[in-house]
Amino acid sequence: MSKILLIKPRFLTDFEFKHITQPLGLMYIGATLKKAGHEPRIHDCAVDYKDLHSLRRTIKEWKPDFIGISIMITELEQTKNIMEIIRKQPVRIPVTFGGPWPSAYPEESIRIFGADYVVLGEGEKAFPALLEAIKKNLPVDFIPGTASIIDGNVKINPSIQLDEEELNDLPFPDWGLLDHNLYAKMHSFALVGIRPYISIITSRGCPFHCAYCHQTMGKVFRKRSVESVLAEMEALRFQYGFKEFEIVDDCFNLDRKRMHAILKGIIDRLGDVKLYFPSGLRADIIEPEDISILKQAGAVALFFAIETSSPRLQMVIHKNLNIDKASRAIRASVKAGIYTVGFFILGFPTETYEEASATVEFAVRTDLHRAYFFYPMPFAGTELAKMAADTLNGKNVEPMNMTFFNGSLNISAMSDLELQTVFRSAYRRFYMNPRRIIRLIIRYPRLTALPRYALTGLVKIIPKRRG
Repeated sequence: MSKILLIKPRFLTDFEFKHITQPLGLMYIGATLKKAGHEPRIHDCAVDYKDLHSLRRTIKEWKPDFIGISIMITELEQTKNIMEIIRKQPVRIPVTFGGPWPSAYPEESIRIFGADYVVLGEGEKAFPALLEAIKKNLPVDFIPGTASIIDGNVKINPSIQLDEEELNDLPFPDWGLLDHNLYAKMHSFALVGIRPYISIITSRGCPFHCAYCHQTMGKVFRKRSVESVLAEMEALRFQYGFKEFEIVDDCFNLDRKRMHAILKGIIDRLGDVKLYFPSGLRADIIEPEDISILKQAGAVALFFAIETSSPRLQMVIHKNLNIDKASRAIRASVKAGIYTVGFFILGFPTETYEEASATVEFAVRTDLHRAYFFYPMPFAGTELAKMAADTLNGKNVEPMNMTFFNGSLNISAMSDLELQTVFRSAYRRFYMNPRRIIRLIIRYPRLTALPRYALTGLVKIIPKRRG
């Protein structure tokens, strides 16, 4: 038996909400490691993201045999600090990287950041196999879904994608590896206030080819069985006491028959629960019947990822959303009394000021209770990253301090001033509407949290001083 420390770096600033969600990927890895006879432990750096003292103490006192780190682009800066801590230990500890960024850049993970190994894509099969080979002193260069350095060269094997049978054979995420009080004290991705909640995922992969989306889970939609999903939710509801669930599938509503079966099962078996969908539902395939059963099952907040109202840009980013159908879904959700949120991105490659302004106008005309306007993030390995590189003629398109809100990278056809202007006017125009404010107050899921969100929102409305 080996002791495996699984680390989740965080990027948390003092200027935006410190929001996190449970590291489901590491919880699944932890469950498979435990099934294989190992002793896993998860350290979420949200506990001590500024100084990492708790992480230092854990490594020093627990003395793990192996370490795994799950990383996104925004977490690279803290990953450097984590690696410094690990490499200062008196005994060298093998480190494996996983997650979206290492899966896109395995060679850089090894050569620049000092990882010993990389697990690409889904790691439930590859990581235990890698640990077993290391433990038995066997060659690792043949293991599917891994990268390692062999004779001075980085050997990269094709990533693993679990099929539906393998997905349903996985143990449930190991909820016992987390301190749930941490997540109950911080904002979740749904941004509806601080409260106890749990995240679940009922499917993996998405068949759509949106240019801005990472490829970690692949483009093949694979679904867990209805019974598996309901059994997990029952355990979380009645053993752990969770009544609020955030469903973080890439496309929960892709299979309508399955979605209805899950929702009806929730009504019959779980009782009084609240459902949130912070990853965004596909708006142009939602039907009125879907909205009705979502409401019955406990949906209090639906999120729709619209991105842009421009048909041209919808084709450029390969989302190809039907805007008219999306508008109908928004109206139906609001009419059903569900808190309804829209996601929009301003500043896509080739996007003009007129197109961005039209997207803002679309958002303003809807009955959405809330809208979030983001800058595009060219995540490693995405089509958007390639577009951005072409737009900027090879300039680095992955600044580590970039967030969805700070817009440090302009990859659009707008000037920097035009992009900043349309971004700030978006928030001003959307929220400076007494009717919308009243509707938001009436429908907001947790009214006591609203003032704090409103004050933070002023940062986006009040223009920055220049010069």
